[in-house]
Amino acid sequence: MDTEPVAPAAPPAPAGRQRLPEPLGAAFLARPEETLAEIRETCPVARVRTPAGRPAWLVTRAEDVRAGFMDPRLSLSGGRAPAPGVRRRALDVTLVNYDPPDHTRIRRLATPALTPARMAAHRERIERAAAELLDAADAARGRGPVELMEAFARPFAFRSLCEVFEVREEERAALYEPVALLADKTGRSAREVEESVVRIDAFVRSEMARREADPGEDVVSRVLAAWHQQGGAAEDEVASLLAMLLLAGFDSTVQAIGMSVVALLGHRDVQESLREEPSRIPRAVDELLRWDTPGPFSTKRVALEDVRFGDTVIPAGSGVLLSVAAANHDPRCHADPGTLDPDRATAGRHLSFGLGPHYCPGSALARLELTVALTAVLGRWHRLEPAVPLDELTWGGGYLHRRLTALPVQPGGSA
Repeated sequence: MDTEPVAPAAPPAPAGRQRLPEPLGAAFLARPEETLAEIRETCPVARVRTPAGRPAWLVTRAEDVRAGFMDPRLSLSGGRAPAPGVRRRALDVTLVNYDPPDHTRIRRLATPALTPARMAAHRERIERAAAELLDAADAARGRGPVELMEAFARPFAFRSLCEVFEVREEERAALYEPVALLADKTGRSAREVEESVVRIDAFVRSEMARREADPGEDVVSRVLAAWHQQGGAAEDEVASLLAMLLLAGFDSTVQAIGMSVVALLGHRDVQESLREEPSRIPRAVDELLRWDTPGPFSTKRVALEDVRFGDTVIPAGSGVLLSVAAANHDPRCHADPGTLDPDRATAGRHLSFGLGPHYCPGSALARLELTVALTAVLGRWHRLEPAVPLDELTWGGGYLHRRLTALPVQPGGSA
């Protein structure tokens, strides 16, 4: 859901026509802020060609990006609503395929289940998961380094989701495989992807049936309760909503944990100050989300009519990429954006969760997970250092969703 289909290589530009720049390649994944800062300050609304060969407009200044999120003329569906009455599996059509009002009627079913208060009720179990995973990492490493993504970030994000969805212990191992595969399809065959979609669809529908018979305090039960109370959605749409919440809450959180730790590895003073005063970590989470994000751009939109940003008019029918990462570092919105300041007053204005109708419904859970994860890691290890130079870390994924392949760290003693 976060990658662009491969397209044939773009043909050479005709004589006399300027070839579009292609700034979003492999180098962009490691240091997106460098590329985006230049675009933001020199040509804030720029037409480029994506790695898949498609032209798109980049919108990079915070004021324009915020306006773009709120503009109904920038459509996720391209103006085409999914046909009603068609039988679909979970994930065949998700919230990113809908615009309001269809998006609104489906999304509102998740709102009661994902409030900060509802998520806080799961905190103790999520903290227990973090402690157990760090115990295992300490036991396995001896005095050596820890590969934080594999030993902690991925299993922690998955276990957190299992807690809020109340996935039964005996089903967790089987569920992890399709969730992890669909989160990162690199090197996977079309058949493997298809089989994983089928497995997720079967899991979600079995959980819906189980919670109909025996409702609880979990996300599935609360979504179903809202559906029965409010109506307005087909069963397939509810299944897709639940599947999307499960998948979208996994890899983005994994990567946010990794990127937050990378930021702290590169800012030893901030790392030490948060370790000494862990009560500041919840506020620091927003600054870390501003500092770096797995999604440099929001989901690609289509302009339904001509849309003006400043002196530039984006023509109807154009693809538009709202640059969250560029906006998060715009000095017009955040003073001295190149400084990591855990007490930054404007940190909460970051756009890593989006804005407006498509604001991330799982933001409260993501903040809770990041707070618990960073509190546990900093509290467990008295000093944390990179086991390899930070500029040698490997980045994968694509320009819509970056992935830190591995993060080897050297812990300096346990609490």
